[in-house]
Amino acid sequence: MTQVHEPTSQADNSPQTIRILITDKIAREGIDLLKEQMPEAQVDERRGLTPEQLAEVIGDYHALIVRSETQVTADVLSAGTNLKIVGRAGVGVDNIDTNAATRLGIIVVNSPTGNIMAAAEHTIAMLMSLARHVPAANASIKGGKWDRSRFMGIEVRNRVLGVIGLGKVGMAVARRALGLEMQVVAYDPFVSPEQARKNGVEMATFEEVLTRADFLTLHTSLTSGPQGTRGLISEHELQLMKSGARLINCARGGLINEKALLNALNEGRLAGAALDVFSQEPIRDDETLLQLLAHDRVIATPHLGASTEEAQVGVATDVAEQVVSVLNGGFPRAAVNAPLILPETLKVLEPYMTLLEKMGRLYTQLQPGPLSKIEITYNGDIASYDLRPLQAALIKGLLESVSEAHVNMINAQLLAKERGLEITEQKSTTPAEFANQVTLRVLSPNGNSSSFIGKPGIEDEHFDVISGAVIYDEPRIVRVGRYWTEFVPEGYILFCRNLDQPGMIGRAGTLLGKAQVNIRHMGVGPVERKPRTRVSGNTTDTALMVISVDDAIPDWALRELSETGDIFGVTVVNL
Repeated sequence: MTQVHEPTSQADNSPQTIRILITDKIAREGIDLLKEQMPEAQVDERRGLTPEQLAEVIGDYHALIVRSETQVTADVLSAGTNLKIVGRAGVGVDNIDTNAATRLGIIVVNSPTGNIMAAAEHTIAMLMSLARHVPAANASIKGGKWDRSRFMGIEVRNRVLGVIGLGKVGMAVARRALGLEMQVVAYDPFVSPEQARKNGVEMATFEEVLTRADFLTLHTSLTSGPQGTRGLISEHELQLMKSGARLINCARGGLINEKALLNALNEGRLAGAALDVFSQEPIRDDETLLQLLAHDRVIATPHLGASTEEAQVGVATDVAEQVVSVLNGGFPRAAVNAPLILPETLKVLEPYMTLLEKMGRLYTQLQPGPLSKIEITYNGDIASYDLRPLQAALIKGLLESVSEAHVNMINAQLLAKERGLEITEQKSTTPAEFANQVTLRVLSPNGNSSSFIGKPGIEDEHFDVISGAVIYDEPRIVRVGRYWTEFVPEGYILFCRNLDQPGMIGRAGTLLGKAQVNIRHMGVGPVERKPRTRVSGNTTDTALMVISVDDAIPDWALRELSETGDIFGVTVVNL
């Protein structure tokens, strides 16, 4: 019986012109980069939109670029029916509902490296300002006073700097503090003591850092929940700190319980605090924050950590490059809601990601039906890499033709879980038939692959096993069911089985020629890879014919091919 399987097409209301919306002020260099690298795109700058106003217009756009002012809510994201990516020109993404973006398959990227130096230098500036009372002394002398004794400071040399969060910014601060001959002690559960020691930093517990620090600086992200960092420094933590210690926060507003900080300052337990970020920005009517701003032991700046010319150019161009990459079908280097892929790793994995996606698409068209259990086996050097992106690519390929949702690398895992799709992985650095080979095996509920239950007959063939490899940087399918073959998974491909006897290829080629369909590639896959000795006479052995063509094959041609008697299981897929 003739079968023709095309991917289910979803309604595509996307406008032909790619449109990019920028709702906050970013460096002109980032905008120029968008226009230079995507001259066909329309780039709109519309600042000051409320979430409601943004939701009204976002449906026309494929990309949204913001800083910290724009609130990208779940309603905004749901209204973004064409939205593929939200870029934050900076580090923090707490103004973006990343959970909603993940469910909708929208990539959220930031620029985690563009403002590292700016944030680190501002932290050191705040530290020195606290130590030497620079802002208050400046205001005093400009007010006509000469009050030297009031502004007696301390030297930071030999003082202990406590660093909470030893990421890129925290480490940059630590290096600069070491240059000031400070002792640096840090807490970060994700950094090994050996790595810290190589940089002259001593690792300690959270409580030890609090009790030893003369200056305490925060460099961690803001997260909620029982194990989150919101309110990380509260009454208990402030009680543990040295009397006369100083606190610095140039990371995220909300890390400090501001009411507890105000109490500690009023009681004289802390010598001072330097704050660049706040729980309410801009500060309008929060009474605690207004009292902190007025406190003579508090130095405050209006979220200036990334406000250098170099940092603004860096984050704007970084995010612009990622937006261009995603809109061109590539992968971002700093996706917040997807596995981090280092550039050198991406270079290796990218062809395999394409391969796995095509393998998934091929399976669902060859064997349409419900999916429950999938086993992926990796053989060769590829098995030594972080393979999460490859699994996500496979899920994308398996689900994109059967899911109403827009399936991509971001929401693939979530959609698989919702559909009850169980995926297991087997890894071995030992090569299989090819140096680096990936095998997809679809299992029945009892864990078996139906391809290996007895010897399939002519009419009950199953294609529950598909293997692929990357050959000369090009994805290839090398096995379909029990047949070994080799072809590029691209475009229209005709699959049919035939009796393993002379004349079959000619018969198929003649019929396609009659239909005016050009053959791009043709191959016949045997059951075994090794050559076998033919026995004269009739045969019941079958082979798999794989024919890549340039155009769709007419239905009448497929019917004629399947009616020949020696060619059967005619199926066309479109990859």
